[in-house]
Amino acid sequence: MIDKTVYLDALTLVAPGIETEDQLHVALQSTEIPDFPLDWKPAPDSIASRVRRRYSPQTLLAILVADKIAPALTDRAAWVFGSAFGEGETLKIILDALCTPNMAIRPTRFQNSVHNAASGQWTIAQSIRTAATSICGGDCTVGSSLLKAFLQVQLEDRPVGVVLFDVPLPYPLNASHKATVPAGAGFALSPRKGPKTIAAIEYSLCDTANTKVCSSFAQTALTTDNPVFAVLPLIECLYGLNETDVVLDLNGGQALKLKVRRN
Repeated sequence: MIDKTVYLDALTLVAPGIETEDQLHVALQSTEIPDFPLDWKPAPDSIASRVRRRYSPQTLLAILVADKIAPALTDRAAWVFGSAFGEGETLKIILDALCTPNMAIRPTRFQNSVHNAASGQWTIAQSIRTAATSICGGDCTVGSSLLKAFLQVQLEDRPVGVVLFDVPLPYPLNASHKATVPAGAGFALSPRKGPKTIAAIEYSLCDTANTKVCSSFAQTALTTDNPVFAVLPLIECLYGLNETDVVLDLNGGQALKLKVRRN
């Protein structure tokens, strides 16, 4: 029988104006409505500035999140990348090109338009040869990605890095997907407790239910319609702002229930 408990060794939340643990802590404690800078762009240190223009905003955000949790993971770690929208920027470029008379599209555009483009670019850049899974579950992407990662930690007895990311889509794709702020979150998970462990997370399935948030930051962030911010109830629990169980929606009518025990 599987012990349905995994251990968290690192976490991060990235959004405009929030890139460090201290900035996140201040934002969660503040009673003021957060101001997300409109000109913010993800700039991961592992990608040289002159090379960043080759990557989409989605991929740069995913790599920035992965950069922040990678030090807490070993070379054996697998990776799970979750995005509700994927490569909207690249798809828009391809669609625009197809509307022109010559329909000229660079071959690299196609390889960067697939949903696993971000995970592929990350593993190539870091010479990672372990498994990397890409998940798209719409508004349930956070719960689906974490469930996949939890099961992989348990069944394969290995650490897993979880990277969640989405950015606003360009017109006209934004008509159906109305996210207004880029955001990403990352978790370094382990099958056993270690010196870096932040918390133990016990997981199970339950009926769908909403988990309320309590911070002003979380309440405002949820109005941006970015699916990544569904992770905020878990972030609040991990920071000790909420002691209730966290419930995250899954596709298919059930939900993922998380009980957090902080160190």
